[in-house]
Amino acid sequence: MARAPRAETFTSIAAARAAWPDVRLLDAREREAFARGHASGAGNVPAAEFAERRMELPAREHAVLVLHDAAAEAHGAALALAARGFTRVAWLASPLARDAEGVASLESAARLWSPSPFLEREHVRAPAGAALDLACGTGRATVFLAARGFRAEGWDVDESALERARAFAVREGVRAGFARVDLERGPLPPRDAAYALVTVSRYLHRALHPWIERALAPGGVLLVETFRLGQERFGPPRRPRHLLEPGELLRAFPTLRTEWHEESPANAPPVMARLVARRPC
Repeated sequence: MARAPRAETFTSIAAARAAWPDVRLLDAREREAFARGHASGAGNVPAAEFAERRMELPAREHAVLVLHDAAAEAHGAALALAARGFTRVAWLASPLARDAEGVASLESAARLWSPSPFLEREHVRAPAGAALDLACGTGRATVFLAARGFRAEGWDVDESALERARAFAVREGVRAGFARVDLERGPLPPRDAAYALVTVSRYLHRALHPWIERALAPGGVLLVETFRLGQERFGPPRRPRHLLEPGELLRAFPTLRTEWHEESPANAPPVMARLVARRPC
């Protein structure tokens, strides 16, 4: 039998910060209530929008304290996050206005979300210019790159995901382009030597690799982070066509120069391979 989702509770924001120094504050009230006052450093995603705006939630491994004017609403939102796989989630057990920090700030909402640590760390290797996020989904990497000054675009086959990505970019105040492109049935738009950066995250379609090589501009950088064999023991994806063989990523882009590569341990999920490669000038 599956365990019911559970969440911890704190009597104050200060107590949560003391117990979890890395805690992220998620204010689950509506935008208008948040704008009237909130805790310093809090982000804002209304509880009713968790599913639609999941790309704006913190990563599941982060500690999260849910805030609300009504403690029961905070509790319910925390349980919703626990049901989504958050492992360190808690709720404020008193109305927000009664907390010393609860409504002290009028600053803009903090960014709770982030792209993968790999992308956040390695995107700085790429020169300025255009960036392409392949299989972009709801656009977290695309929006991040646009916020970092790239002329970013994301391609995906799922129009509903792209609609959410466009709304996400608007909320974040960045300009990013999103296009419905079937990466597996093509034909792909011609983009020879067009991109300073191409990113591929948690997606594998081997027939794309020659196109990616051509799409990079001289000096352009490719960042790939996807699953390899061994992941099937822990969860999806499980089909071999979606899983890299050991060492395969090092051979996948022969015209590019590898700058960094790693394969994560096979005994702990997610089982990944990561590559940074550059097109020679």
